[in-house]
Amino acid sequence: MNKQKNLINSSELGSLLIGFSVGPAFLRFSNALVETAGHDAWISAIIGLTYPLYVILIANFIIARHPTDGILLLNKKYFGNLLGNIINFIFISQFTLVALTVTSDFVNLSLTYIVPFLSPLKIIIVAISLGAYASSNDLNVLGRMNKLINLGYLIVLFSLVTIKDGDISNIQPIFGTGLLNIIKANKITAYYYTGWESIFLLYPYVVDPKSIKEKTLKAVAIGGTIWVWAVFSTIIYLGVDILPKSYWSYIFVFESIQVPVINNFRYIFTFVWVLIVIRVISNYYFASVLGINEFIKVDIKKISIYIYPFMVFIALILSNNLLKESILSVASPSYIIFNLVLFTLLALLISFKPKY
Repeated sequence: MNKQKNLINSSELGSLLIGFSVGPAFLRFSNALVETAGHDAWISAIIGLTYPLYVILIANFIIARHPTDGILLLNKKYFGNLLGNIINFIFISQFTLVALTVTSDFVNLSLTYIVPFLSPLKIIIVAISLGAYASSNDLNVLGRMNKLINLGYLIVLFSLVTIKDGDISNIQPIFGTGLLNIIKANKITAYYYTGWESIFLLYPYVVDPKSIKEKTLKAVAIGGTIWVWAVFSTIIYLGVDILPKSYWSYIFVFESIQVPVINNFRYIFTFVWVLIVIRVISNYYFASVLGINEFIKVDIKKISIYIYPFMVFIALILSNNLLKESILSVASPSYIIFNLVLFTLLALLISFKPKY
């Protein structure tokens, strides 16, 4: 890519990180945690933030020593071309997988709440097409798009009504499910908190690297607040008995909101949610294209077109929930372990060879 056309500021980097890490999965985040942590799931959501915080801190350590070299280049520098390329392929593949699984989630929710009369293939084509088009633009365009769409998260403020309409006893007694169960649930939070790894791809394009730490920590605080509040408000409003009966339990919180002139607040929420999904698909599609560009050195617009049929085909296959969940059950923890080992090892090597 022409790097000069893709420079972003640290504020846009923070918006991109939120765009990568806070996606449509927060609609069912509560369901996943409640199975293990019960009414203390919101505590697990807080503890789980140690993963994105660790990723951001490691990234800032590496940025301080290599502000212009992204992880794809550093892997080849410190691990050699052969091993470095293998590591790069694994690292990039996780972004492609997330883009596909988010698309399949979009299909399932769209068929349930938005356009039940359309076929999964038509929904996939629309979603992937919009994602491919947005990702084929310059990174600074994508950064501004994320900054704008992130304002949609202000809709979460409407769910504050759950404090009034909810039942505080739904989260009592605190730590009542046991500390062990709360900690066990953190294996689940790791999957939902993915996306922060994108900082290792994006930071070389930031024009003001000295302010990256401040903006990225702020992004973690904002993203973490959204995730934790989604769990807390859902539990306090529905309770752990009713909550598991809906696959996307957080939607029920918004169905209860009464706003003058608006007949059904869920329609407003659905509109915002669609924008968030398209943004997430665009971000991960871009990350996939950026990674492929490292291997074949072809213009990103052409790569976006080349991989389009593959993305549509695989997303259609993954619209089968059972297949998708079985793949994620193996891939998600594997990627988390891979990322933690890679980032830690890379930081250690940089410490020993700071001038390499």
